[in-house]
Amino acid sequence: IDLKTKHKIFQHTFEKFEKQYIILNNGTIFKVSSNKPVSVLLLNLQAPPNATTGPVPHAFYPAVDGSYVGKRFVLLASSDLNPWYTIFALEDSEVTVTREDEGDKQTFKLKANEYKRVLLRSWYMYEISSTGYIMVQCGDPHSYWDTHDSYAMPSANGGFIGTDFFSYSNTQWDPMEDLGFRVFALEPTQVKVYDLEKKSVMMEFEVDSFSTHRFQATTQAIRVSSSKPIQVMLIHDGDTAKMAGKQVNRENAYGAGMVVYSVPAGRKAIAYLPVNSTGEIVIYARDETILTIDEITTVKLKPDEFYILTQPGLHSILADRNIIVQINHWPKYPEFQGLWVSGTVLPAVEAAGLTSEVKLEEVAGFTLDVRLIAAAVIIVLGIAVGLILRKRMGKTA
Repeated sequence: IDLKTKHKIFQHTFEKFEKQYIILNNGTIFKVSSNKPVSVLLLNLQAPPNATTGPVPHAFYPAVDGSYVGKRFVLLASSDLNPWYTIFALEDSEVTVTREDEGDKQTFKLKANEYKRVLLRSWYMYEISSTGYIMVQCGDPHSYWDTHDSYAMPSANGGFIGTDFFSYSNTQWDPMEDLGFRVFALEPTQVKVYDLEKKSVMMEFEVDSFSTHRFQATTQAIRVSSSKPIQVMLIHDGDTAKMAGKQVNRENAYGAGMVVYSVPAGRKAIAYLPVNSTGEIVIYARDETILTIDEITTVKLKPDEFYILTQPGLHSILADRNIIVQINHWPKYPEFQGLWVSGTVLPAVEAAGLTSEVKLEEVAGFTLDVRLIAAAVIIVLGIAVGLILRKRMGKTA
């Protein structure tokens, strides 16, 4: 459904594991709803796929229950010929990856805090099942020689606010580039970043109340742990300067993003618009919602309405119903340009508060319990894929 015109864009009855491709016009603000849950992959394509490769989305995939931590995942792959998909084990697990045609089946074991990169062929449906809790990520969060897409990291409790996060990283970073992982905190917190290759602490730092801290992690994969709930994202703030002496150009210092995450009802969160970028924060409400911004502005949203912020920097957000937050950003220069991102996975608004109980093992050797509350249950029975062209959506509020 087009949320501006209220016109129906697409309607279809899905079979189990079926996929459909939908072309969306530039600037379309849309809602996908169904009587049974579906998964939505948003990709930068101008037509339905007719090749063996596709754009690589930079995002995490939800499990079949809607949480970002689980034991069974069903997804549509979009990739080139590189192993872009990373599976993180939160506990000792035996993992099986099965393609829809039963070909290319992979089975392997992972211990807690281990990970494995796997190659999935584009436009095939895959089922990833595990005996233990895992997380599934697609994309390289930082490639020195490519442009950089921002993304939000879900936590090991299944939502986007928590105390433990996993992500693939990179062994080559430009310390002068306006790029890094960002930790967002609403209250003072201690943070440790673990190197999952060396099984050791890379760095420790403090984050003040309602503030953010950026870091670069020179390793293949990391775990971020905190003493209080935080949010973590990979963000390119927009400055396209590069370190002197490197044989690179402005294009591969380019960073933009379509960062999408959910926030459960009654849970305060942070929305961040990069300071050296042009962009907007779009907040969507499925139900009638009271939204409070920065503890000052209160907005009443009707069902399927959205609110847009354009002020760069940190914003606190609190709603009495589940919401979806979308951060669109791109560098200020050149002045006239669209939003260019490879793709992302859209979270389900009704699953914003969905969590489970996971027992995490610390990288240092001791264990802790992360207790989570199940607020809903979702079963993925199909895949609907939205294809989007580059352009920011909405207008300034």
